[in-house]
Amino acid sequence: MGKRSVLLFSLAVLCGCATAAGYKKAVNSWVGVDMDILVNSWGYPTRTFAAPNGNTVYEYLKSDSYNTPTYTSYNYDPASKTGNATTYGGETITVYCRTFFETDSAKKIVKATFEGNGCRSK
Repeated sequence: MGKRSVLLFSLAVLCGCATAAGYKKAVNSWVGVDMDILVNSWGYPTRTFAAPNGNTVYEYLKSDSYNTPTYTSYNYDPASKTGNATTYGGETITVYCRTFFETDSAKKIVKATFEGNGCRSK
């Protein structure tokens, strides 16, 4: 197994069984709940805005960036007495999850949606 494969496997293990489907289920479980209860659980939203239908939308944003480790592979050919080095990794990866809860005039959550590459839950 190559070093890149080991890195990807390690990331998968660290993530466990967290999936976007699990996150969708968790977020949708809030539909029908009073928004004040969600705020007590999730904290204050990143921002709020009016939906075109007059409802209020609460947005939560979570983001993180990290750098992958670097690996250098060295090759040497004794016959030609030449060698080279190749470095892999060192990329910056950004993950984010933007979650929206739409509430009616009674502050009941009527719709929940999300977007992003970091929306995961068990």
